[in-house]
Amino acid sequence: MTGPFATRRSLPTPLGLTIVIVATVVAVGSSLVAVDGRVPGWEEDGLRFINRWPDWLEPGVWVLQQVGVLLAPLVAGLVVARYTRNWWHLLPFALILPLKLGIEKAVVKQLVDRERPFVSVGPDITVRGPAFDGPSFPSGHATTAFATAVLLCAFLPRRWWPLPLSWAALVGIARLYYGEHNVLDVVAGAAIGTGFAAILWLVVVNRLFERESHSAPTATGDREQPTSSP
Repeated sequence: MTGPFATRRSLPTPLGLTIVIVATVVAVGSSLVAVDGRVPGWEEDGLRFINRWPDWLEPGVWVLQQVGVLLAPLVAGLVVARYTRNWWHLLPFALILPLKLGIEKAVVKQLVDRERPFVSVGPDITVRGPAFDGPSFPSGHATTAFATAVLLCAFLPRRWWPLPLSWAALVGIARLYYGEHNVLDVVAGAAIGTGFAAILWLVVVNRLFERESHSAPTATGDREQPTSSP
């Protein structure tokens, strides 16, 4: 099999654990800054810079940020599973949803109570979506987008990695443009999503690829063998 999603790339345990540790440090550090509900000046400046971009960008930005909606991982997983003809490949993408709801929403959002920019920064922030108030930290869109993007890298040739990762970054920028999140909301969401993906890659994807390699034909066949490093 050639083309997109033909790669089977296992994540080495030391690298995966390093990613999880770094992601945790970034998420915790962002939380410590945001936990008092205030927005530092440098963070406010970053938000205002992107939030002031022209309104004619809004339709395109709206399309970009749909990768961060709750069902996006399932859509990505269905595409991968359909292409690889292995429905087990949907499993890690489906597991993003309970991780997001159980940790990002039920734990982190409860510990760090920071309001949306319209409240935490000021009413001069242009809000292009429905979220004027309510919990802002972390960005659920960024969490979902980065978790999905990193997991896609397990199935993509390395030269394709910039595509999903750049799209995930654009989702974070879109949330600032829409005025619905502050900078550290997005940074923490990206870190949490990356950590989720690294754990799922280590615990689920590696095992799926190992099982496939053991059951692969020994003579001829069209299945690409797993590789051991990104």
